[in-house]
Amino acid sequence: MSGSIFSSGDPWENGWASNDNANIRSSTIPGFESGSTYLTSSQLLKHDDTRDANDLGEIPVSYKKVYSALSEDISTVTDLERSVFNKLVDAGYLTSYQSSKILDTLYDHAILPPSEIANFGRILGLIALELDAAGTGEYVTLQMRLNNLPDLSDKVVHLLINNDDKSETKDIVDPLSAQLANSGLPENDRNEWHADASEHKRGGQASILSDPILTDHTSVQQSHLDGGGEQQPADHSHIAKYINNIRDTFTPLLEYLLKKYPFRVIPGLPPKKFSVGSSPDSQFLQRRRRGLFRFLNQIVKHPVLRQDALVVTFLSVPTDLTTWKKQAKIDYSLEFKGRKISTEFINSIWPTIGEEFLNNWKNAENNITKLIELWTKIVMLVERYEKRQQQVAYDNGKFVEMIKGFSLLNGSLYPHSEEHGTIIGNNNKDDMNSINDSLDRVSGFFNKSSQVLIDESYAINTSVLEKFKNYLDYLYSLQELFERSRKLSANNIAQLQIRIHDNEQKYNKLSSDNADIKGSDLAKLRQVIINDKQEIFQQLNKDWLIKDCVLDEFLMFQETQYLISEMWVEWCKGRYKFQDKIFELHDNLNNEVVNDMPLSR
Repeated sequence: MSGSIFSSGDPWENGWASNDNANIRSSTIPGFESGSTYLTSSQLLKHDDTRDANDLGEIPVSYKKVYSALSEDISTVTDLERSVFNKLVDAGYLTSYQSSKILDTLYDHAILPPSEIANFGRILGLIALELDAAGTGEYVTLQMRLNNLPDLSDKVVHLLINNDDKSETKDIVDPLSAQLANSGLPENDRNEWHADASEHKRGGQASILSDPILTDHTSVQQSHLDGGGEQQPADHSHIAKYINNIRDTFTPLLEYLLKKYPFRVIPGLPPKKFSVGSSPDSQFLQRRRRGLFRFLNQIVKHPVLRQDALVVTFLSVPTDLTTWKKQAKIDYSLEFKGRKISTEFINSIWPTIGEEFLNNWKNAENNITKLIELWTKIVMLVERYEKRQQQVAYDNGKFVEMIKGFSLLNGSLYPHSEEHGTIIGNNNKDDMNSINDSLDRVSGFFNKSSQVLIDESYAINTSVLEKFKNYLDYLYSLQELFERSRKLSANNIAQLQIRIHDNEQKYNKLSSDNADIKGSDLAKLRQVIINDKQEIFQQLNKDWLIKDCVLDEFLMFQETQYLISEMWVEWCKGRYKFQDKIFELHDNLNNEVVNDMPLSR
């Protein structure tokens, strides 16, 4: 699509770049009179809920044509992905990253459900803006161009309305149930469900199954909201509420694990809010969804937790855990209740490694807070790097539009076309044609580099960044284990020993010196001594079992060192691949432009 960058997405639009003289206003402040095609700041910030959902007033004809063809097939966002976004991605008009960003915008600004004409028009507006210039398919630009949205090309319209595949979407198969319910949780660490970029590129069902919450959030069952009824398309508030409800279903599982396995590394749940008083922002729902995904992934990869009966039930039984708890008796007692510590551990293992382990445990506990602080800053830097790539891609799109606009207009300064037929035109013709051809190559370079940057940003956001956050989750889990161990491993053995010593002395004195004391009193005192000794034995046994458990957890945690290697190896490979592509583009541009652009007559 053609058009100036200023008329297709610059948030500081001033109307200077318009090629349509009819659009030029007489007002000294363009865009503020009643006939303006742009919106004021108050209009941008105002959500008019009283608008007629069926009013197609300013929607381009191409949008109406697409809506007429797809109106019955876009009741949910999943349908919208299948009928619109997947087609555009498969045809190469959009990347998976661009598609996911537009979908995030729909959630963030409640442009749902897509079946409403007004919402669908805005969705196509976002797509048209993104096709017009990469990076401009966002909410602010949409609002500013709401009455002057670009048309979709005939090829895009034909692609969207040409629905060759009318088959119904297959029933969603829960990958957790499929792998775990029938296999009894095998010792296979490959049960990790990666939010792989290739899943999104395949479109359709793959994008549904890659959801780590294993639920289609784009359509909320009304029964979750009011106890029954038909399935209804979800608006933004319902989706936010539904995600909160999903997190609440995980809370009983976490509470159970903390009571049953307090001395093991247990991941935490993502917060309901990422800042005080915040509402769902541009990444809020997606962050929580990915956080729940990492929570499940860590549990399933833990060799003990994944074999727990309640965990297997949670992952395989298609019902709410709260409802299931009412029908089943759950044992919240410690995992090693009734167990005795092995003599091998006391006599062989602990004497060998005990002192070393206690020193390492203490050092780790003292430094875990600083390590978390450092790694949190690393995660923030990775996020900032990804955002910068997006911004550079957006700026490259601006370069493309402005260079094209300059090439179209520079003939007025440097006449060079045959139609001029002048002495100056003939004198400029060869050099200006070479200059404009080279400008086209420069424009092509920016266009290609923008695509490389978008792909780079998408790869970081969906893969690399999640691995950095996953390691941060492990650090937090270990820190919480330190805190629980410090609180729950305390005992009163010393006090019991003192009390036993005093009671034994009292018992010996009473039994020998006072013949008139009742036998029942001596028996009670003797029973108290026996009970205290049994309590000491139980606490000593528990203390040894705790040492055995935390030693196992600390040794297992040592394997997370390879996560550090994995994420940085992937980072290096990805950045090398990216830089190689960018270098190739620069090299080609240098070879084409340096030799072809004239520097003098």
